[in-house]
Amino acid sequence: MKATAIAHPMQGLIKYHGLRNEKLRIPFHDSISVNVDKLWTKTTVEFGDYKQDRININKKEIYGLAKQRAIEVLNIVRKLSGVNLHAKIESIDNISQFNAKGLGSSSSGGAALAAAAFKAARLDKEFGWDLKLISTIARRLAGSACRSVIGEYSRWNSGTNNEDSYAYKIAKRKNLDISILIVPLYTKYVTDRAHKEVLTSSFFNTRIENINERIKDMENAIKNGDLNKVGKLSELDSLELHSITMTGKNRHVLFTPESIKVIKEVQKLREERIPAYFSMQTGPSVFIDTYHEYSEEIEDRLKKMSLPVIKSKVGEGVKIID
Repeated sequence: MKATAIAHPMQGLIKYHGLRNEKLRIPFHDSISVNVDKLWTKTTVEFGDYKQDRININKKEIYGLAKQRAIEVLNIVRKLSGVNLHAKIESIDNISQFNAKGLGSSSSGGAALAAAAFKAARLDKEFGWDLKLISTIARRLAGSACRSVIGEYSRWNSGTNNEDSYAYKIAKRKNLDISILIVPLYTKYVTDRAHKEVLTSSFFNTRIENINERIKDMENAIKNGDLNKVGKLSELDSLELHSITMTGKNRHVLFTPESIKVIKEVQKLREERIPAYFSMQTGPSVFIDTYHEYSEEIEDRLKKMSLPVIKSKVGEGVKIID
């Protein structure tokens, strides 16, 4: 009873911030993202005659909250399948090497774990390769993992309970075929703290009141292949996301000087009629979305600023590879 899955992290285009139900990881509103092909997590799950669940990430055993979340995913799979065995999990990725925050590593980690456990427990024999169900399982490790399961352009239906909070595909790469450049930057801030913190911002309710129209506009823009509209909406959403983080009770500022430098450079690119748009998640790392023909020029300019750059394209959903 063993399987290996590979998944890609996502870039949030319309981000979620704050959880209506922390245990089930159900957010206050829908969100939209695109998967990043260059980055990945590969996870093997094996159920067997083990004394306890053991989880290694990049050859190091993990404990604490991260382990608790992973075991919660395993418990859901065990309950659905009737498998009464402990599991050994081996997970590796090419994301940790960047020592950065805001790259979506938990999204690919949750997606790969859920899919591998689903396959190892032979749930596909009963349910088929049910991505909707797998996305609800992945969500219990990290909310954004439910979207990484789906791949390409996906939307997370926030829902109100475990069954109706899931992700689904809204568009494919052919709808909007972009290059994604990422400047990975470090912070020690933990995302879960931010989800609690934003609830204390006086601007949080305003975001909730206005977000649905933005989500509708984003989905339509992606389907229509309108990078200009997608980029502008994502920039607005990123700035709003950070503004409510900065105006919570502890006034956390997650931008770094390098974050500002990248944003200013992106704005300069547009002044030069180069289509480039920035996006940020809960961290200082910056994504830049553009057309393929401009990606090398943008990459060269960032490198001349002595900034690290990851260049990618739109990524697929989770897959079983063994």
